[in-house]
Amino acid sequence: CIPTIPAINGAIVVFAKVPHPETSKTRLSPLLGADGAASLAQAMLSDILICLSHCSPLKHTVKVLVYAPGTKTAESKLVSILSSLGLDYHFLKEREGRVAEGKKEEQNENENVDLEIHPPLQTTS
Repeated sequence: CIPTIPAINGAIVVFAKVPHPETSKTRLSPLLGADGAASLAQAMLSDILICLSHCSPLKHTVKVLVYAPGTKTAESKLVSILSSLGLDYHFLKEREGRVAEGKKEEQNENENVDLEIHPPLQTTS
């Protein structure tokens, strides 16, 4: 069962791992340190989310962020990032680690999508 997301002019979906010092940009950790690599990952994610939010042709397009891992800690971090940016994104928790583990497997048509939908944050802009 695919979650229903209201769309005026379609939707754009971003898949991302939530930045974390032990798992983000690990090949850059020797140069930047674990915290520096996580900060870079957060900056890169923030840049793309801001760009999509301020893109005029996407003004009436629903923005969705699918995140991994699907933990409460990751969700809290994501909520913090979205709140600090003042962005209105729906966000979906990826449940089986396909994003986090980089799996690129095709799904069977009858297979359920492994996502849990969250409504957009109520931000004040």
